[in-house]
Amino acid sequence: MTTEVSEEETTRRPDAAEDAAGEAAGEADRPVGPAGRGPVWLAALLVAALLFGASSGWIYWRAHTDDDLAYSRARDRALAAGRAHLATLNSVDTAHIEVDLREWRRAATGPLRDELRRSEKKNAKALRERGSTARAEVTDAALTGLDDTAGTATLIATLRIRTTTRSGTPATDRKRMQAGLERTEQGWKLTSVTPVAVGEGS
Repeated sequence: MTTEVSEEETTRRPDAAEDAAGEAAGEADRPVGPAGRGPVWLAALLVAALLFGASSGWIYWRAHTDDDLAYSRARDRALAAGRAHLATLNSVDTAHIEVDLREWRRAATGPLRDELRRSEKKNAKALRERGSTARAEVTDAALTGLDDTAGTATLIATLRIRTTTRSGTPATDRKRMQAGLERTEQGWKLTSVTPVAVGEGS
């Protein structure tokens, strides 16, 4: 059996094909919006969020670490200076009294330095009359307070002081002292020195 196709149908088919091709081309030319790239945008946002969180955490950690490091350095410097200055203030050589008294002043600042300057002649006379040489050693020390911002600290220390009299008789004494410190342009200096009785300051 032979199927006859009308001329009208034959004419419409090329038009339908052209319409379909035009719609396909229109779809291809249509810009793809963010909704069309949903997974890509989500991935990009996730990466950005992770990078921001990581960088923020690193900046916080670095700042916190730098603060801790600066505080530790200030603590070590204050402690070392306090130990050295306390030993200086409790040491004297009768052969070099003036030199040692100058070292006393250099170890101090503020009221303590002023007091040492005022009493220097009196101290020199008393030391000559006594005729004893003393050498102090800090056997134990610790900071009991530190304000790095204000540049102040407090320290407690135990000292062993070996003395030799004019006749050559040796003796050993132990003392416990509390000291105040202040940071200056020349480093940490003593601002006060107070004897501590046994059982106190612990």
